[in-house]
Amino acid sequence: MSRIRYFALPALLSLSACGGDSGWQDPGFLHADDIRDRMQTLSSDAFLGRGPGQPGGDLAVAYITEQFQAMGLEPVNGSYVQTVPMVETTTDPESVSLRFSAGGAVVEPTYLDEFVLNSGDPEAAESGGSAELVFVGYGIDAPENEWNDFAGTDVAGKVLLILVNDPPAPADEPDLFGGPAMTYYGRWTYKYEEAARQGALGAIIVHETEPAGYPWSVVRGGWSGPQFDLPPDPSAATVGVLGWVSHEIASQALALAGLDFAELKAAAAQRGFSAVPTGITVDAALTSGIRRVETQNVVGLLPGASRPDEYITMTSHYDHFGMGEVIDGDSIYNGAYDNASGTALLMEIAQSFTELPERPVRSILFIAIAAEEQGLLGAHWYAQSPLFPLNRTVAEINIDGANLWGETDDVIAQGSERSGLGAFVQRRADQMGLTIMPDAEPEKGFFFRSDHFPFALAGVPSLYIEHGRDFRGRPKGWGDETMEVYTAVRYHAPSDEFSDEFVFDGAVQQGTLVLLTALDVANDDSWPDWHEGQEFKAARDRMMTGN
Repeated sequence: MSRIRYFALPALLSLSACGGDSGWQDPGFLHADDIRDRMQTLSSDAFLGRGPGQPGGDLAVAYITEQFQAMGLEPVNGSYVQTVPMVETTTDPESVSLRFSAGGAVVEPTYLDEFVLNSGDPEAAESGGSAELVFVGYGIDAPENEWNDFAGTDVAGKVLLILVNDPPAPADEPDLFGGPAMTYYGRWTYKYEEAARQGALGAIIVHETEPAGYPWSVVRGGWSGPQFDLPPDPSAATVGVLGWVSHEIASQALALAGLDFAELKAAAAQRGFSAVPTGITVDAALTSGIRRVETQNVVGLLPGASRPDEYITMTSHYDHFGMGEVIDGDSIYNGAYDNASGTALLMEIAQSFTELPERPVRSILFIAIAAEEQGLLGAHWYAQSPLFPLNRTVAEINIDGANLWGETDDVIAQGSERSGLGAFVQRRADQMGLTIMPDAEPEKGFFFRSDHFPFALAGVPSLYIEHGRDFRGRPKGWGDETMEVYTAVRYHAPSDEFSDEFVFDGAVQQGTLVLLTALDVANDDSWPDWHEGQEFKAARDRMMTGN
């Protein structure tokens, strides 16, 4: 890759060539061809879908390491990788069974087509049991919202049937559970965690496409094949079995006891709802193969010029699902948009930082994150075992998906309203003529679904900068339609492949905003904090005070 830089630091800091009536003009910080080439390499069949613990994942680690080293980024503690230990469990498809019964009638759904099931304990070779089914609504215990779906009902040893997402906000409480925006209580990960705290034997989430934000094919693809988790905490509670069922199967199962799914769902949306024991018996079983595996976060450090012990982390996940179920004759889940594109953009931003005429004041740690698709595992591991103290980490900025369809007039900055980082990205967006729009799909809870989130949970102010949807030269609504088609057809499927139809000027635009925002934070004297009322502020306060 041949690279020629046209900028000087004063021009970069002022961004005088951008904005104004003429619209955004590329100042030459990033190279579209380099983003394309790196993305095409990472998403090629040769990388076998970049699955963690698989040969393709190892190839991706080697490639990104080579790139970081060639740029002149420094290793950390003598290495460009941080090892992430994992437990891999592979469910034997022939062993999986799920059965609902009551009054002599039985519902037995079809594995993968109508239900998925995995062990809640990654180290258990055999999982399951027989227990009563309890409908627990949204499965939430949120004292700050005066909401407890478990109040007055002991669900220990039971199998829980749970609705996805948050309860809808009523007209008289428009901000309940974030209003239209999903909160962490709406995430399936929270619901399983809460089921474990309640002592449940099993937890089964009802899939509905609209509130889940994706079709059943995404559940099927994500829950078939090898599953990964971090080594379990021996002191933490676990659930015997975890899974999903289609809403059609949930309706059929509840009907065994004369219960109506729609009526129960409506009741669960009301304050004061109590869990409903159904009298239905659930029998679930599965056998899993277990092995210990490792994957790696790839790290490259750009030391700060005068405050090298203060850090900005910049992340993007490189993994995808590797080799999986054959769909339309293809078994390689290439993950081109998700997230070879974001990793390629992160590498291009990193190279641009190394070529600045002056280094930023603070250090920047670039992290290509592992095992995001398995539950943000690489990011969770870094937050648990940081290479540099989190109380010296000023901010985290994440990319998950680079713009492949052209320049936009808008941008989505997830988390900009939550912390002082919002002022940094707002200033640069204004200069670039970009309108910061609210999350286009707040009900899907994207803030809780990418690698910045474990940093936020640990207290580090975090941003996730997405490309916009208002594409220049396209009719209104074209961007939303394009992303809807991607989600329905290619998301987490082998069809998420590189295409010669992709264009990269929008990725350059998006990456320039990320670069300038990070540079401003790295050169600033302030320590951005979470705004009052944010659920992550308490963790930051404890971190910074040592209490």
